[in-house]
Amino acid sequence: MSYRINLSETEEAELKKIVRENQNRKNVLKRAYCILLKNEGQKNKNIIQLLKIHEDSIADWTKIYIEQGIQGLLKYKYSQRRKSKLAPFKTKIKRMASAKNTRTVEQLQKKIKENLDIDIEYSWLYRYCKKYEIYPELKKTS
Repeated sequence: MSYRINLSETEEAELKKIVRENQNRKNVLKRAYCILLKNEGQKNKNIIQLLKIHEDSIADWTKIYIEQGIQGLLKYKYSQRRKSKLAPFKTKIKRMASAKNTRTVEQLQKKIKENLDIDIEYSWLYRYCKKYEIYPELKKTS
């Protein structure tokens, strides 16, 4: 999901001040820049390249900003990040992906449903496989 940001002049000025005052705090800088770039109408693809972050971070930070404002961004801890329902099964999923009869994300999606009884949207599973280096396992079996 792509969240929209529409900052007031005051909010934009406050974020720019945070950028100036937090030059030594890389994570805070990236979060503030992310919100400023979203406000400018930048596409997620551009933000990913500019800030060298994952697409999920953009969604997380934008949602936090919308719900909690600047203070939420400043206090954000990765340990508070939403947990994937696939996290406990990462090793099993990697094994499923490396099986000879699993060559595509669709086939892996079907196996996850059959073996773990978890419905996963294709685009989400594709990103999950890329993020956790499961996708190359699918390619090996081709």
